[in-house]
Amino acid sequence: VTMTLGNLAAFTQDNVRRLLAYSTIGQAGYLLVPVAVAGRTDLAEPALLYFLAAYAVTNLGAFAVVVAVGRDEIGAYAALARRSRLLAVSLVVCLLGLVGTPPTAVFVGKLLMFGAALDGGHAWLAVVAAVNSVASVFYYLRWIVPVFSRDTAGDGRPDHSARWTAYLAAAGSLALGIGSGIALTVG
Repeated sequence: VTMTLGNLAAFTQDNVRRLLAYSTIGQAGYLLVPVAVAGRTDLAEPALLYFLAAYAVTNLGAFAVVVAVGRDEIGAYAALARRSRLLAVSLVVCLLGLVGTPPTAVFVGKLLMFGAALDGGHAWLAVVAAVNSVASVFYYLRWIVPVFSRDTAGDGRPDHSARWTAYLAAAGSLALGIGSGIALTVG
């Protein structure tokens, strides 16, 4: 219920802080999946802890971009890629990370969470989580698409202090995701 309600509330948001807030409600639902299967599988605790850490880093990066841009409307992100390519890439990495796309850390966290649900005998919960992950693509893309537009309605100087937080969080999400993927493959 938490995943679905958070996603439904985020669908109509044009204010990026509210969008991230409702997205956080949805992400809290993903965090509850390992809690639901705790005691039924040994995967629950590592899934919960890894997902929480991956989500925290990725969400920090998304909020850092919001602070760096200094505007809350999705339209203010128009042509961000023209003004600051690295900031735009950081935002895209973080938003796609929140969806759970590879090679981000949240992707690995969601895989662990899905695995814990399946191993704990709650396949239906893994299906609900997967459907909600796919549904979240819609509202994150509503934010990503303007970033690469030619419209310059959002022109402004990004905050340099928040830029580095966004860069590091996006890089951290990728590094954790790729490193975990390699560790899972080798191990």
